[in-house]
Amino acid sequence: MDDTLNHQLETNMNIKIISFALFIATSSNLLANEIPHNDQQAHQEATQGGIGLLAGSLIAGPIGAIIGGSFGVMNGHQQSQAETISEQQQLIQTQQQSISTLETELSEIIVQITQANTDTQLLAVKLKQEQHTYIDDLNQFANSYQFDIYFLTNSSDIHPQAKQGLDKLSQLLQRYPQLRADLESHSDWRGTADDNCLLSKQRLSKVNNHLTQSGVNPSQLLASNYGEQNAYDNSSWNEGLLYDRRVTISLSYFGN
Repeated sequence: MDDTLNHQLETNMNIKIISFALFIATSSNLLANEIPHNDQQAHQEATQGGIGLLAGSLIAGPIGAIIGGSFGVMNGHQQSQAETISEQQQLIQTQQQSISTLETELSEIIVQITQANTDTQLLAVKLKQEQHTYIDDLNQFANSYQFDIYFLTNSSDIHPQAKQGLDKLSQLLQRYPQLRADLESHSDWRGTADDNCLLSKQRLSKVNNHLTQSGVNPSQLLASNYGEQNAYDNSSWNEGLLYDRRVTISLSYFGN
């Protein structure tokens, strides 16, 4: 009687365990679409555990159910870990590809910067050469320039044609502030030395004022009055005295 009762209890327990295993195995599949993506590992482990529980119940009863369920959970957990490792490997591979792309772009940028630096250095050398050429040309022009303004006897009035030359000189000096104009005023020998010096000074003042009023910087003008000291003709009365009644303008380069 006791054996029959025990056998019936054992049979009922096995039925309950198998039913519970079937419920776990089937409910995990039915609820698969309702489990969030982040809970897929738990879902897989529950599924494997239910299958292991069912297999253990069929093979070895309650104890087998417990052992089978445990092995099922372990198997599900191992599969979940394998999937996680695979996802991490894919993520690492993607990051490595991104790093490789960035390194390529960085290398291209470095090449561009190097080329830009080389171009800048070449441009600086070329600019320096052109600057030297410019200075040499300007200096050569200044050394060859001379402009003489002639005056009538006892007059400091500037002839209209001479004013046109002064206007061109004014434009030149304003365009090239590195140039300096040296103004040297003279007179012929006739008259007293004091009168000739005063007349020469008036001529010099007229020329200097014309240039400054035209826009020339006064610092570019160097005025010198010589009177009759440097006269070409110191004795005759001929027309050659015209060349002594003059203001001579020469240029010099004094800038960098």
